[in-house]
Amino acid sequence: MTKVKDSAERAATLASAKLSESADAVKAGYETAKAKVGGGVDSFPVVALAAGIAVGAVVGALLPKTKKEGELLGEYGGEIVDRAKAALTAGKDAGKAELDAAGFSTDAAGKQVGKLIESIAKVAETAGSAAIGAVRK
Repeated sequence: MTKVKDSAERAATLASAKLSESADAVKAGYETAKAKVGGGVDSFPVVALAAGIAVGAVVGALLPKTKKEGELLGEYGGEIVDRAKAALTAGKDAGKAELDAAGFSTDAAGKQVGKLIESIAKVAETAGSAAIGAVRK
């Protein structure tokens, strides 16, 4: 194999490992959130949607930022960022469509989310910190 191909494979492996660690941290954060809210996520699906968007933002923030990661990932880093942005957009669009189909207006959904936003914010912060810690190791 060539040096470039070896570097690309190492970069892809590194990116895959970091994303896997992030996914595990996000899953753990979700379970913690679910327990802390006491089933509120199941009772308030709109809140779960808002939390999912927040988690998507956290994952986006975890993508390569250092110069070294940029050098190692090269074009793959941009592709990962593009895919994460596309996934976030698709998630937001699907969530909005579900809200519309369920007959929720933006105002009604906002009021429902507002009832639990402080709890979710604390849980999201905890999950985000855990995810960042896992990725930065």
